[in-house]
Amino acid sequence: MQTLTLLLLFISPLFLRFSTAAKTPQDLLRSSCAQARYPTLCVQTLTNQVTPTTKPLDLAQAAVKASLTRTLTLSVYLKNTLKSQAKPAVESTTSNRKRVALNDCVAQITDSVSELNQTLNELKHLHMGTFEWQISNAQTWASTAITNGNLCVNGLNRKGAEEKVKMEVKRRVKDVSMFTSNALYFIS
Repeated sequence: MQTLTLLLLFISPLFLRFSTAAKTPQDLLRSSCAQARYPTLCVQTLTNQVTPTTKPLDLAQAAVKASLTRTLTLSVYLKNTLKSQAKPAVESTTSNRKRVALNDCVAQITDSVSELNQTLNELKHLHMGTFEWQISNAQTWASTAITNGNLCVNGLNRKGAEEKVKMEVKRRVKDVSMFTSNALYFIS
């Protein structure tokens, strides 16, 4: 009963916000994504997640999962890139700065993975007495995941990195940020 009440509390404001006349699951998806920061990406990402019983909470969880998947892929890419840039026998200050910048990026994106996992876990275990606190936590963690991506890119710009690597990391971080921004929209 507590879960049903909690679900109704979460769904009611979201349903009013997202859908004035959602007659089908696809209508719910379109109306839910209409105000997202990246509406086309939102619809493309969540289309396969919609079933006749889909609720706004399901969409929020699916959006976080999509963001988490992208962030994990970025994390693997960064770790592989760092490994491929083997430490030279005689390391210059410049090459050391580049490795430090990339290593910082790995740490920040690893933190983002952790924060998105916490976000998803929080959304899966909402409780009546702590609902507002849990939603606030989920918002904070998702927002921090975006900030970590920005810090990664800023560090590469400040400390230097190979141009090719820097451009690819920027592209991938932007991609992750778009997915995470949409997830944050569903949580907010």
